Amino acid sequence: MKPRELCEKAWQEIASKFPDFKVVSNGQKLKKSSKNKDLTFEIYFQANRNNYAYSVEFVPHIAIHSKSMTKAKIHNGFVYGGELGRLLNQNEWHWYQLAGASYQYTVDEVSKLLEEHIIPLFESFEDIECNIEKLIDGDLINHNLLYYIYHFGGKAKAQQYFNKIIQKDKLKTRYIGFYNQLKDMPKENISLDKSEFYGSAMIKFAYLNGIEIENNN
Repeated sequence: MKPRELCEKAWQEIASKFPDFKVVSNGQKLKKSSKNKDLTFEIYFQANRNNYAYSVEFVPHIAIHSKSMTKAKIHNGFVYGGELGRLLNQNEWHWYQLAGASYQYTVDEVSKLLEEHIIPLFESFEDIECNIEKLIDGDLINHNLLYYIYHFGGKAKAQQYFNKIIQKDKLKTRYIGFYNQLKDMPKENISLDKSEFYGSAMIKFAYLNGIEIENNN
């Protein structure tokens, strides 16, 4: 079996364990809409471009998108996601092996990780109000979620989460300095499409939308 065929076989087998999801591109992508039809939950798989007969690897990714955020032109509608290993606080870009005896073990392992960690994550986004409070009070720090919280929870909730990010990020000092620099610039000259450094777009979004850095930072 060719590497691509083996990947597609594995993806389809994994997909079969999640019947609520629509299967796209020979199992490479699984999609499901939230109950309110605004959010799209996706699981998709990326094959290693260097796959050959004795090493057939892939990486699972997840993504959550919002139709209303897209319409409002906020963060291209992207809510949250990334490579599975990173989201689970394991090694980033953890490749899963399918060749030889690894096949069934990998299919079962990835299916279990998705079932135990990703499906509950998707489900938590069904209750927006509860989820926002959970994010503000919890340990998950992710720049992308600021846009989600602002759009669905308003400025005050976003400000709580923004200051949580600032407080815990190793770039705290740089973020505060950059935020203060923005005060001296005409707002029309501040572009969200330009990234000066990691996190700069988030800082600019916060500033332009009146989300303030609190004094205790």
